[in-house]
Amino acid sequence: MFAWERFGFPGCIGSVDGSQVPLAYSPRSQTWTWWNRHDRYSMHVLVVSDQNRNIIAATLSSSGSASDAMVQQQADWARFPCERFSLREMLLGDKGMHYTDRVVGPYIGQRGQTTTNKNFASHLARLRGISEHPFGIVKGRWASLKERRLSIGSEEDFLAALGWILACCVLHNVCNSVNDGGVDPIPTLEAAQEPLPSHPSAGATRSGVKRGVIAFMKAAGVFK
Repeated sequence: MFAWERFGFPGCIGSVDGSQVPLAYSPRSQTWTWWNRHDRYSMHVLVVSDQNRNIIAATLSSSGSASDAMVQQQADWARFPCERFSLREMLLGDKGMHYTDRVVGPYIGQRGQTTTNKNFASHLARLRGISEHPFGIVKGRWASLKERRLSIGSEEDFLAALGWILACCVLHNVCNSVNDGGVDPIPTLEAAQEPLPSHPSAGATRSGVKRGVIAFMKAAGVFK
């Protein structure tokens, strides 16, 4: 209801965004797979957050070399959308995500240069700004996630690291529930990624959402 009443996005339940947990030491197995676009060894974290910056889903099974769109394919909500979403529910993503009938993002390239699509992208970014970067706040609360000092050389080490990150996400939600705020998010670096081709139904979904959002913006007097 928040996204619809305040921004005109029907069915939006949150935003999806990727981040990295840097590793202090080089992993001892398949080292190259951990090297990310920022020239660091890391683990990839894909989180879905709501307007209160609670983390409502986290996908933690990938190393740093994986892109956001690649990790998205492994997320339960992407693999089993009918089980994870109600009718017409969706998430907002950035241009690095894989657009589907459940993930809507801005237009890119030449299509993103029209007045209507620029307005749509600007309004989408405003809404994403409210629910984005929760993992930056998690890092602000727990310094161990700014650089995980664990040498990964076995499956047991990997699972221990995943458990630690997940525990920090759960504690982040607990802190939010008792209004323990005041933590500035740690900025996350973004690198250009080649997006996956959109799902066949993504275009129709985004067009429908855009029509409603543009109508909302014109009625609210914020269309430029």
